[in-house]
Amino acid sequence: MSYVTSGRPVGRPRQFYKYELPSGVVKVVRAQCADYARKELCIREGSLSKETLSAYIATNAAINKALSDIEEAVRQHFINDIADNRGYDKSQSQWCLSHNAYYNRKRKAIYEIAKELLLI
Repeated sequence: MSYVTSGRPVGRPRQFYKYELPSGVVKVVRAQCADYARKELCIREGSLSKETLSAYIATNAAINKALSDIEEAVRQHFINDIADNRGYDKSQSQWCLSHNAYYNRKRKAIYEIAKELLLI
């Protein structure tokens, strides 16, 4: 493969799909996971309108229900990993899960969250 003067390779980039879901669905799931902590704080404070508060409760309940199959000790790590698009090597749940177990659970978690949020 030849290189341009900028140092970038020339040619068609390789296509790699991590998930069977559409990329837009995975992005929405990541965004909801990234906003999970803020919504939890707003739910605890209760200073929002009833409609917004019920939407936050429903969204976080869907995420919690989807992650109910994952061990309780690493659930929050999985939410953070999905939100930050972090892999096994940078994950804090590396201490209790193998490489394959981590990615199997992460793929299943993203699929289940998308299903619970009615995205698929």
